[in-house]
Amino acid sequence: MATAKNGIFFRTLVQTLAVTAVLFTVACAAPQSKSPEESGQAAADAPVQVAEPEVFDTYEGDGMEIPLDGSSLEAFDASMARVKRHSTEASYTTLNNAIEYLLVYDLEVRRNKEKLVAKMDGLTGYEIIAKVGWRKPPPGTSKAVKGAADAKIIET
Repeated sequence: MATAKNGIFFRTLVQTLAVTAVLFTVACAAPQSKSPEESGQAAADAPVQVAEPEVFDTYEGDGMEIPLDGSSLEAFDASMARVKRHSTEASYTTLNNAIEYLLVYDLEVRRNKEKLVAKMDGLTGYEIIAKVGWRKPPPGTSKAVKGAADAKIIET
């Protein structure tokens, strides 16, 4: 009786594998979609693909002096990418930090990047950093000494 059950099991297993193999073969052999010329559609119905011209960036100099385009977010991102290509990593990071600072603390834009981008239209990276007004300690002094020098004495 055990051999009869084993025989039925193996026969069912072989049949299942055979059906799976046939279905897989049929699925792989399905015809691919035809191009518009092969299917008889007019060439006017086919989408026209226009090759975009390559952009040759011939700018040589400090990337922080490139004016940013604030006409749209996409144009701003493209000009930021151009600034990044021509700037050092430290100066580009400073510019990004200044933009994020202005996005948070500039009360006119109220965290609206489109307003901030429009406000920065035509400004260079150095001008944007200057808007933030970060102060650096004088050379040779530590933050603690500078902080003590800035403290006011209140007389009572």
